[in-house]
Amino acid sequence: MAVTARKYNPGFLSVDELVAIFCVRTAEYESLVEALRECSGSANTHQIVIGPRGSGKTSLLLRVAAEVIRDADLSARFFPIAFAEESYEVSTAGEFWLECVSRLADQAPHREGDVDLHRTFEGLRTIHDDRTLEDRCLGVLQDFADREEKRLVLIVENLNMLFRDMGDDDAGWRLRKVLQTEPRIVLLASATSRFDKMDDPKEALYELFRVIRLQPLEKEDCAILWQTVSGRARAPQTIQALRILTGGSPRLLAIVARFGANLSFRELMADLLDLVDDHTEYFKSHLDALPAQERRVYLALADLWKPANAREIADRARLGTSQCSAQLARLVDKGAVEVSGGSPRRKLYYLTERLYNIYYLMRRARGPAPLIDALIRFMEGYYSTDELKEFGTRMVREARRHDGGAPAIYRTAFQRLVGLPALESHRKEMLSLASPAFTHASSEFSVTTPAPSTAKELCVKALALAEGGRLEDAVAIWDEVIRRFGGSDAPAELEQVSLALVNMGQALGRMGRSEEALATLDDAVLRFGGDDGQNQPLAVATALMSKGVLLRDLNRHADALVAWEEAARRFRGSKVPALEAVVASALVGTAIALIELNRHVEALEACDEVLERFGKIGSPGHHGEVAVAMVASGHALYALNRVDEAIGAWGAVAERFERSDSPGIVEQVASALANIGMAHSRSGRPKAALTALDEVVRRYAASDAAVLREVVARSLVNKGNVLAALKRETEALASWEEAISGFEAGVSPEVAEPFAAALMNSAAAMHNAGRSGEALQLWVDVVERFGAGDRPELLTEVAKAQKNRCTVLEQSGRYEEALAVWQEVEDRFGNSDVPEWVELVASSFLQRCVNLVKLNRTEEALATCERAVERYEGSDMPTVLESVAKILVNKGIVLEGSNRHQEALAV
Repeated sequence: MAVTARKYNPGFLSVDELVAIFCVRTAEYESLVEALRECSGSANTHQIVIGPRGSGKTSLLLRVAAEVIRDADLSARFFPIAFAEESYEVSTAGEFWLECVSRLADQAPHREGDVDLHRTFEGLRTIHDDRTLEDRCLGVLQDFADREEKRLVLIVENLNMLFRDMGDDDAGWRLRKVLQTEPRIVLLASATSRFDKMDDPKEALYELFRVIRLQPLEKEDCAILWQTVSGRARAPQTIQALRILTGGSPRLLAIVARFGANLSFRELMADLLDLVDDHTEYFKSHLDALPAQERRVYLALADLWKPANAREIADRARLGTSQCSAQLARLVDKGAVEVSGGSPRRKLYYLTERLYNIYYLMRRARGPAPLIDALIRFMEGYYSTDELKEFGTRMVREARRHDGGAPAIYRTAFQRLVGLPALESHRKEMLSLASPAFTHASSEFSVTTPAPSTAKELCVKALALAEGGRLEDAVAIWDEVIRRFGGSDAPAELEQVSLALVNMGQALGRMGRSEEALATLDDAVLRFGGDDGQNQPLAVATALMSKGVLLRDLNRHADALVAWEEAARRFRGSKVPALEAVVASALVGTAIALIELNRHVEALEACDEVLERFGKIGSPGHHGEVAVAMVASGHALYALNRVDEAIGAWGAVAERFERSDSPGIVEQVASALANIGMAHSRSGRPKAALTALDEVVRRYAASDAAVLREVVARSLVNKGNVLAALKRETEALASWEEAISGFEAGVSPEVAEPFAAALMNSAAAMHNAGRSGEALQLWVDVVERFGAGDRPELLTEVAKAQKNRCTVLEQSGRYEEALAVWQEVEDRFGNSDVPEWVELVASSFLQRCVNLVKLNRTEEALATCERAVERYEGSDMPTVLESVAKILVNKGIVLEGSNRHQEALAV
């Protein structure tokens, strides 16, 4: 049974309706309720749900409120007070508590003899002194809580907007004081994003909340929500298309769920126009919430429609590439834009919620063509292949009702519809049906002009789709080429099959389907790598090279080495220029893989072969491979402790290619200079190191190229390290801060480690200089940027950052905040078996016990001690057992201080 979906205000639903329609975000719901159940001592866990508009924050919070009402245990202990979704009239701390009394008056049960809360509210409204108003309102709330013997759960939406609009700078601190000292009040809030009051150590709400982040719905949850709202099930592939269309936004998914599967063309066009009109307020509010520059970039991407790189978007937005990249990074962080395909160094961007493309296109439309284009794009995401075919058939029947031929709008729409890749196999049938209806129309498609069907035509079409970012559609066509022509004897068709296999393998790799990609590339080598007359040497060579690159990116360097060595072995004797280029690349790949495998002598041999075969000054076609080989040679020499030879090799790169303007070669020159600086630094030659690193910054600091920005930022990190070793702390800090700015302009996975190092080094320097607040913020930055990943070297930095935060907070007497950070440590590292993290979590229990005692929260301290002992008493790690022993000592001291002498003695 379908549940009626309100436009976008779940606040209109009854408790029963809320429970009935709530079907996703169940893990987050259970987490919120569980934390609420644990609020029993003198302090509460205040929670905030963060997610973009339409992500389900309101439904989630109201579902928690409904559970408080329905669950016997919760209803006996808590009373929910739900604020309006937007509390526009709140501008001071006193008005916040006045709003709370107003909502309580509306929502509290009315019993004979009880205080008339509405009359109380009217009296409070006349108070003009804000602190008096706050005290009086709090008194009303506390009295109600005492009468009911319940804690009040304040459900406050859009906390970020509420604080943004407050004119009272002191309001946050006054709210914090109440929440930390008043056990009768629990705050359950939401926000569209993190905000300064939360993130700045100097602000009031810093570390006050347990944070729940809402991510886009996964495919399975989209299917559940769709069926709940519409009453109809959808095929998995259609659900995935709908997820892409809506970006996994529950609100947008619910909006499109009302569309029927049996509408006529005119009805569907009208319904889509109605959808845009009905939800213009929602779409527009999303855009209005973006800062001007971000909105400009967002709309440029909406206008482009296809996945686009930063330069394309910058051109459309009329901004500089660096400026555009910075705005894109912010939009990605907000979840408004996603990275779709491309490479780490040349990312492609797409709107997360594709429905905004349609909204933007239709609002800007002049004439029918853009509307039809928007409609067909919507249908492509909304309907299955069978439904698209049926829709096309209905269009033909509608068109036949018009005398004198079909209207132009039908012809245009039908042309766009039958051109969809999903209808490739049905196109001929649909065109044959359409012929009578469109006899008076000139059409791109007709029975006498069939859609592309030869192997070459299909491959050309697939390549165009891939270049437009439609990789899934391209893969489907390449797969068709392989199926239809794979058994052919015609050399021309077999050539297209070989190209289809290679291109399909590369596309699957870009889509993250690595195992399928490797299997496809292996198939290309197996089919065409023999000597039976079907050999396609260029396809085989490209397949082996692509396989090596994919395996390298998966950190499977031994397997990558096998692929590259096979490519070099097969084609080493070829004089065909294209195959010679493959051999050069394969030898370079071999050298890099050998370096990763610590086989440095063999790596040098591979580099030497590249230089011997392709290193002649008169061979410009292979200069790129030569430059890479020279840089790799330096790395191998350095690993063999032949430092001066390594510096010489890198210096030769800079000297030989100094005047080159090839982007790839310029990158190698920059890398070589940076490596020289690093080598001098580690060899105890700081002056030479600074000279080389300064040269990198001088040459490339103004570049827009992502790789060069990364090299400059790395060099600035190393420069800061050298200056710090020379006790030139102020200059070191300036260098690290400049590096951080460079990294933030465009962070890629390759630079995560030096970025983390720059943040950690800057934090340490600031702390040593007495700037602890700024140091705390940098440690928070490390945690937020790298804490969710799984790379051990980065998580080690995260663990250090958390430990440093706690130390500084405890030294400053900010024990409540330190407790929250130690809880984060347990949440992130508590399930790990890595020894250093096990030790950290064990020590976190000890520190929490100490902090709780200092806050006079004795029972919580004892409970924490017991949980630690239960968890670690069977450990065989000496450092962990040492922490347990200290915890037991602290437990005994706490018990003794509470006059529980026998228990203390037992401990």
